[in-house]
Amino acid sequence: LDNVTTMLLIAPVTIDMCGILGVDPRPYLISEVILSNIGGTATLIGDPPNIIIGSSFDEVGFVDFIINIMPCILLAGIPISLVLMLWIYKPYLTYKEMVTLDSEKLKRTYPIYDEPRLLIAGTTTFFVILLFFLHPFHHKDTAWLALIAAFLTISFTNPHDVQDVLRNHVEWDTLLFFAGLFVLVEVCAAMGLLQAIGGVLVGIIKAQDEAQQLPIAITLILWVSAVTSAFLDNIPYTATMIPIVKILAAELPETLPIKTLAWALSFGACLGGNGTLLGASANIVTAGIATNRGFNISFMNFFLSRNAGYDCHYCHR
Repeated sequence: LDNVTTMLLIAPVTIDMCGILGVDPRPYLISEVILSNIGGTATLIGDPPNIIIGSSFDEVGFVDFIINIMPCILLAGIPISLVLMLWIYKPYLTYKEMVTLDSEKLKRTYPIYDEPRLLIAGTTTFFVILLFFLHPFHHKDTAWLALIAAFLTISFTNPHDVQDVLRNHVEWDTLLFFAGLFVLVEVCAAMGLLQAIGGVLVGIIKAQDEAQQLPIAITLILWVSAVTSAFLDNIPYTATMIPIVKILAAELPETLPIKTLAWALSFGACLGGNGTLLGASANIVTAGIATNRGFNISFMNFFLSRNAGYDCHYCHR
């Protein structure tokens, strides 16, 4: 699942569980969304920027993300992040003894009310993920595979339930945002703005020795993406950078492999989204869910997590 969907599912449950335990859910929510952003970097479908990258570059597929990015995330990103989260929130997590969790109460609170439909949806999801892994053999677009699976699942569902989902649960504003965004990016490309930005980067890279061109290109894309994505949502940033990366690879095809540039863009945009509350859509979604349940996560709470942990610690003592 992508990180936005993950937080839509996990955040409400986290808030309810923290309510049962009698603790403030905000440190847990911030930790979960940061780890979801990091974990989502590992696959093509885990983070919206990766989805954009995978759909924009024919050279990059689902298995390529598994081979090239997942090992870095599993071996370095997640362990380091877990240690940082434990260090940041240690005073909060150890200030008092939690109440015993009643698992039976949780089962009664969150029952599975439609097992047959859950089985159908789970089976469909399993085969979709399997087809994602088999992309090098069938070469079908992952978007079409997911769309066909969605229609198959809907065909076994009550039409009235489908109407309710389409009205109340489909993120139409997000879909319209993507549509408008890609139109805007194409307009910028037609006006020559992206070509001008790409020309500046190509000029900087061409001025270097041939042996240094690839390291400099990776460094520029990685760090510019990380810093920019921390303060601007990484989705529009990635959509804007795609044509620029293509220009770089077309201008210097021998020294700048497009796959390598795509990995640098993925790492910078996805991980940079953890910098601030505005950096990733999952951050904003999680903050919205928390606010609706009476727990405000402000820009500074997210940006200065260490201080947020101490504030929560003291307000509960």
